[in-house]
Amino acid sequence: MGKHLQLGICNQIIIRKDRMEKASIDQINIELANRLDMDLFDFEERNEYLIFTIKENVLEEQLSKFLVEQFNLYDEKYEREFSLILTEIAKRQTSAEIVKLATDKEFLFFQQNNIHDFVDISPWQSADVDISLLVIFFEGKLLMESYNSYLHYLEKLVRASSQQSIAGAFRAFID
Repeated sequence: MGKHLQLGICNQIIIRKDRMEKASIDQINIELANRLDMDLFDFEERNEYLIFTIKENVLEEQLSKFLVEQFNLYDEKYEREFSLILTEIAKRQTSAEIVKLATDKEFLFFQQNNIHDFVDISPWQSADVDISLLVIFFEGKLLMESYNSYLHYLEKLVRASSQQSIAGAFRAFID
């Protein structure tokens, strides 16, 4: 079974305490903060789990605006689907309803997938992490010919984020 390239918003991060390999909650927080802005997440500690969930107001107030920015950088051939996604999200009143839309997997470019990852605590210690990802870009199995849309997205992203005009000459290839 192949892997898929997935980009998205971390909706929830779950760490089983029995898989933390003696790491402290503070160590986990520090390492997660190296990858994510942890101020965007609420934290809940349960008997067996540490759970970080994106704050409801962040998802409700910022997701659509963020998607518009990102969709404008991606391949124009998906413009109709992007428009449908934004229309459906606008109909949702709560973060739970938005997540439900993603969980229903009605759209290729807005779906919830579970990703298994880990965070390094030290060179000899890591913690298993399960992530609920609200996928906003999904490329097929990782074959060389399936990268084109993603590479064009990266090119536009680099150009948009640079203040130097030379960025207009930036390209990305797999050769």
